[in-house]
Amino acid sequence: MADKNDGGDKTEKPTAKRLRDARKKGDVAKSKDFGAALGMVVWLALFATAAGLLGGRIADFTTMTLDRAVTVPFATALPLVGWNAVTLLLGIAAMTLVPAAIAGLAAEFFQTGVILTTDKMKPTLDKMNPIEGLKKMFSMDNLVELAKTLVKALLILAIVVAVMRGSFGALGELLNAAAWSPVQSSGPQVAAQIFALSQSVTLQLIGWTTAVFLLVAFADRIYAHHTFIKKLKMSRRDIRQEHKDSEGDPLLRQQRRQMHEEYANQNAIGAAGAANVLLVNPTHLAIALDYDPGACPVPVIAAKGEGPLAAAMRARAEENGVPIVRNIGLTRTIFATGEAGAIIPEPLFDAIAEIILWAKRARAGDAPLHREDAQEFGL
Repeated sequence: MADKNDGGDKTEKPTAKRLRDARKKGDVAKSKDFGAALGMVVWLALFATAAGLLGGRIADFTTMTLDRAVTVPFATALPLVGWNAVTLLLGIAAMTLVPAAIAGLAAEFFQTGVILTTDKMKPTLDKMNPIEGLKKMFSMDNLVELAKTLVKALLILAIVVAVMRGSFGALGELLNAAAWSPVQSSGPQVAAQIFALSQSVTLQLIGWTTAVFLLVAFADRIYAHHTFIKKLKMSRRDIRQEHKDSEGDPLLRQQRRQMHEEYANQNAIGAAGAANVLLVNPTHLAIALDYDPGACPVPVIAAKGEGPLAAAMRARAEENGVPIVRNIGLTRTIFATGEAGAIIPEPLFDAIAEIILWAKRARAGDAPLHREDAQEFGL
């Protein structure tokens, strides 16, 4: 009884070929959140290690700005302060954005490797069809993306509320001290304290946010792999068809093999009709020998056959008047040790030379066209 899943039910895992074909088109299992999570890890590491350096530069910039504000005319201080601010911002951007971008590229490489394809950029009717666009907008993948975004937003909001609630008291005290303290005497000290508190708060925010991103990325990676495999699942009929496409239809392979055999048989029969002499044993094996001293000083095995092919070769030789020698031992020896197109084995030179001379006399009418050797011959 046929298997109930033998039809179009896609219950089988995708084959290696189907996975390769999907990869060539740019379809691979990857998580969009994995790159963001890795970027957060990089930012956390940078902030934990380079915050002191950045804090020192910000503190120096703050001190310089406050000093210029009370000691230098505004028109003179503005270009210098502006240039220092631009330099500071560019340095901060280089230290944060460049590593994050490298982390994003690394995340893509770790997940998919190198994929060079233009299939995703080719215009298709589906991309321009508004109905298909609406279907994709409300597809399961987009709904899952929306759910992930909401979960991340709620978790990050909870983290911000929890961290800031614990820091509002200390921040209020520092701001109050900064408001009532002389700028020149306590300004740098208050600025350093505010920066230290900001560093602690920011580190907590980035740390907990990184944990959320890693958790979501881990879950999304599992989900992406599951949906990717599910999308590529195959029915047993698909697998059989793929096998046919890869290996060729068995019926066509059989037909090609049969045509090849027929072609080879026709060549062997033709070679028997044009040979100098035909060796038989008497009906199971047949070997056609050619001897052309101008082309090769040694007789050559033009063709060999067994069974029905041997009988056909003998019939063609008789039709064309080719001398036929029945020698069971010699025929078996050449059939077992020689190949079509090769010269006869060296130990058989003398025996074959005598047969070639007899065949020459037989063609001249000085000997019968059929000969039966009573002696057995072997190597």
